[in-house]
Amino acid sequence: MTFRAIRALHACIGSAIDELEHIYKQSGTPPSDFPAMDDPIFSQATAEQLVNDPAALVPIRHIVAACAQLSATVNRPFDSIIDAVLGGQLSACVRFMEAAHVVEILREAGPGGMQVDDIYQAIISLRPVNLVASPDTKNLTSERLVHILRVLATTHFLREVSPNVFANNRRSSVIDTGKALEELRRDPANKYTSTNGMAATVSHISDELSKSGMYLSEWLLPDVDYIDPSGHYGMFCKNNGRTHEVQQGIHHFAPLNIAYHTKLPYFDWLELPGHTHRLKRLEHSMTGTGAWEVKDELLRAFPWDKLGPDSLLVDVGGGIGSASIPIAQAHPHIRVIIEDRLPVIESAHAAWGSNHKALFQSGRVSWCTRDFFAPWFPFANDKVPDVFLLRLVLHDWPDEDALKILRELRPAAGPHTRLIIGDLLLMHACHNENGEALVGRDSPLLANLGAASLRPYLLDLTMTAILAGKERTMDEMATLLLSAGWKMTEVKRSPTSLWAYTIAVPV
Repeated sequence: MTFRAIRALHACIGSAIDELEHIYKQSGTPPSDFPAMDDPIFSQATAEQLVNDPAALVPIRHIVAACAQLSATVNRPFDSIIDAVLGGQLSACVRFMEAAHVVEILREAGPGGMQVDDIYQAIISLRPVNLVASPDTKNLTSERLVHILRVLATTHFLREVSPNVFANNRRSSVIDTGKALEELRRDPANKYTSTNGMAATVSHISDELSKSGMYLSEWLLPDVDYIDPSGHYGMFCKNNGRTHEVQQGIHHFAPLNIAYHTKLPYFDWLELPGHTHRLKRLEHSMTGTGAWEVKDELLRAFPWDKLGPDSLLVDVGGGIGSASIPIAQAHPHIRVIIEDRLPVIESAHAAWGSNHKALFQSGRVSWCTRDFFAPWFPFANDKVPDVFLLRLVLHDWPDEDALKILRELRPAAGPHTRLIIGDLLLMHACHNENGEALVGRDSPLLANLGAASLRPYLLDLTMTAILAGKERTMDEMATLLLSAGWKMTEVKRSPTSLWAYTIAVPV
């Protein structure tokens, strides 16, 4: 039976490749080939556009799911589980690649690549002068660097052209800011300004998000004898006689509080002096989250053109406006107010650089300070919002807090107000009675497409790690909405995707 399952997965891969090749052959004259792994993404524009086509994403995700399931089936269990627990080292290497500007260095080197000693010298030349003189700078050597780069090449995040010579490839070039090395040297604080946000996203996730996730077990399974990195015993017990005074009786709201020895919730912690770079990076990373969904998915998820003149869209917790500004661009009859915390709003215009100035100057896009846990206050003209948008907001919060956010919005809604929630909606890994699945029951693949859908489940635990939040299933979302006075009416998502826009009405 196992060989039959293996051959079924093999057949699934073959048929999906045939389907994908057919899509590319029909794409134009001459037909496009699939993007090459060895070539940077920006050099394959036409081929890359097809990768993001919803029709092409179906076979692509089937291939990813089947290859991973086939590997899991045939690989030794020991090898698989050790690879999994060592995965943090790969995350650390990708983080280093971004932080050290390796991708930008290799872009300027060209397709022939660069020798590791030269890469090392380029990294050092981009470091701030005060840090170059630091004793810790001696930790980085060419010998250590080449080991990091080889891990990245072995996992297809770089290319080793010849021994100790490395170049960018399709995967690494995704986080290229496009900025010249001289600009990064002159103004490193604005590395992510006027970019697609991908580099900021990688830096953000691999920093406090990943580090906090490593404390998930300590948070869920408190151990009285656990010693935290600062040397304190019994962080989780009220008093065992050895605990440092400030540690006694602390409720650790999330694993992040353990990882960074703070009592503050994540967003308050971000606003502390010394964390300015983290807050700024988070704002830019929200632009990068657009890659989590099919391009322009929000524009297609709701009939924006059916809204009347001077309709009002309120982007709740909208940051710098990465989600709502494209709506204002595409639909001149819609006015957008973006609500967030004061430190975020104060940096919004600078984050966009010279982009969208006409929208801002016309007043069609504006920002407003608001605590979405506080009672709603009407706008100056008493305009009732036509649409509330909460994109990547509810997943930040446990149910009791998400309920408060939704309940505060409910009194502000009119009969025709619509609520749009942009979040992942998770599925079971097996088929269930309601038939919710990404593949049919006759498929050898997991119902949720397994590894092809892994990222949403990892993001679910990431939200737990930093905020005690979570991604939700469709049933969980419907229950949450109804408890707050909203009724789910529609869920819009692309085939094979767990990203969804949930539309609700007041009840």
